[in-house]
This record gives sequence, structure tokens and C-alpha cells, in this order.
Amino acid sequence: MENNQTSEVSDGTTCYGIKKDVDFIKKETKSRKVLRVIFYTILSATFYSVSFHYLVQTCNFAPGGISGILAMVKHVLNIDENAMTGFDFSALIMVVLNIPILLIATRSLQKEFIFNTALNVLSVTAILVLLDNVDKDCVFTITQKPSEMDVGVRLVAAIIGGALSGISLAFALKINASTGGADVIGAMVQKKNPHKSVASMIFAVNCVILIISIYIYKDNLMPVFLSLVYMFVSSTVCDKILQGSKEALKFEVITEHAEEISEEIIKTLRHGVTITPAKGMFEHKNKSLLICVIKPRQIAKFQSIIAKYPETFAYVGQVNEIIGKFNSKR
Repeated sequence: MENNQTSEVSDGTTCYGIKKDVDFIKKETKSRKVLRVIFYTILSATFYSVSFHYLVQTCNFAPGGISGILAMVKHVLNIDENAMTGFDFSALIMVVLNIPILLIATRSLQKEFIFNTALNVLSVTAILVLLDNVDKDCVFTITQKPSEMDVGVRLVAAIIGGALSGISLAFALKINASTGGADVIGAMVQKKNPHKSVASMIFAVNCVILIISIYIYKDNLMPVFLSLVYMFVSSTVCDKILQGSKEALKFEVITEHAEEISEEIIKTLRHGVTITPAKGMFEHKNKSLLICVIKPRQIAKFQSIIAKYPETFAYVGQVNEIIGKFNSKR
């Protein structure tokens, strides 16, 4: 139930409309955390495996990282085109290559990150082994015959595959994990060079894989260009998932009507306002600086509030992530 009544605290300050919720952070139980890790690991592994098996592998390009090495091995050994009898265990290359990387990473990275990443890698490998042997013909892929693959088809595969990979990485990052390989190496290098971003380190590692793929696919460099598209889409989708839902706008308002504007923002937009003293140097008047973070869809209402006070002005900035309680629930 909404409460838009005003009240006073002990120092006589007026409080507007919304009861402060100090218990919005609930401690996560151990069993709930385990279930969350399992849930996101399954989702991450499924999206990654589907991307690799049905799009990357069939369209013959190396997407960077450990999966890129796996794709090149399959290309060199001609695994997908040979009529194989028996089980295809080539996906186990992912585990073999990740083991030394994760062992080295235990010296510098968190144990939780190592464990969750190892769980994710094992899940991806298990699903890939299953898909490689149960659905060898990739019946759900966008093309079934290599001779039918033109540039357009392979480009679509790189875009869709990159999007699925980005979703997979986003799910992994939600539980303090990664998809292994280049992500782990990038995290280790970044810890030694904190002034550089993890993304730039991962990109550098993937560039090494791309350089190797130039030699593997030397007769036709299209796979290299498709890999760049795949990596770009994957990174973009991952960022959007992790930050898109948390984007907001930060307004800073210079005004002589701090109480009136604050009350309207709190009651109308249901967001808090922070006030700090300010001084206008043109006329040396004492004013207030109001700081407020709102949702993008609320900008019209915010502007209508500010418009009531012509001598007031505001400027806006982009907020990429919000930590903690954002607004009061209706």
C-alpha cells in the first residue's frame, strides 16, 4: 500500500511519502546459491554448445579461444566430413586444454571462480560430446551441405552464433564464472596489469587464435573475418545483458527550490533525492544541488517537474549500472 503522507523526524526535517525500506537485501542461503549456480551453468553450457555445434562447426570457422582451437582441430582432421564410426570424443579437447589453464589460475584467481568455470567447461564438453554423436548431421542447423554455404549463410551463422555465445558468457558471469580458456587467461593477465581491462586482455588472447587460424584457413580467409564478427557480436550481447537492464539516467539539478522539487520527485517518480549545498557564482546566491537517478522512461515526467521552476537548470548523465535499492516498489 502506498504511503504519500509527510512526516517529521526528530530534527524537524520533513520526510515525503515513502517509507524507507532498509531490509531490501536478503541474505542468500547456501542451498539457494547452489541451485542458482547449477541453473545458470546449465543455461550457459546449453547456449554455448548449441552455438558451437549448429553454427560455428557447420559453417567452418574458428571463433577464438579454446572452442576456436577445437574448431581448427576438427577442420584439420576433417572430422565433420568423414563418415565416422564409433564415438566422436573431439570435444574433450576443451577439457584437456582448460585443465592446465585452470591449475595455473588457482595461484591468482578466486577459488569460487575456478570451480564454477571448471563446472561450466565440463558441462559444455558433456553437451558437445552428446550432440556430436547423437546429432552428427546437425539437422537443426541453417545449412546441411557445405556446398550450399554461401557468404550470406555463414555471416548469419556468425551473427547468431555470436549472440548465443554472448548470452552464454553473460549467464556464466552472473555466477562468478566464465566459459574457460581465453576468459581465464585474460583474467589472470588483467590481475597483473590492473590498469588494463579484462575485455582487452581476452581480445588479445583471441587475436592469437585468429592469427593461428590464418595459417589453418590459408586457402580462404573468410573464416577469419567470420570470427571477428562472431567475437564482436558475442561481446556486445554480453554487455547488453549484464548492463542493459541496469541502465539509468543521473540528473543533477541546480535550484533554489530544493524542497519542492525533491517532494515532487519522490512522490511522482518514487526515487530518492540527495541534496548538497551549492553556490551560484554569477550572483553569489546560495543554492542546492539535487542528485537523482531515474529510469529512462521517466525522463518526460522529470522534465515536466523541472519546467515548473524556470530559474532551475539540470544536466543529465548516463548510468551503466546500479548497485543496491533503486526505487520504492509500488
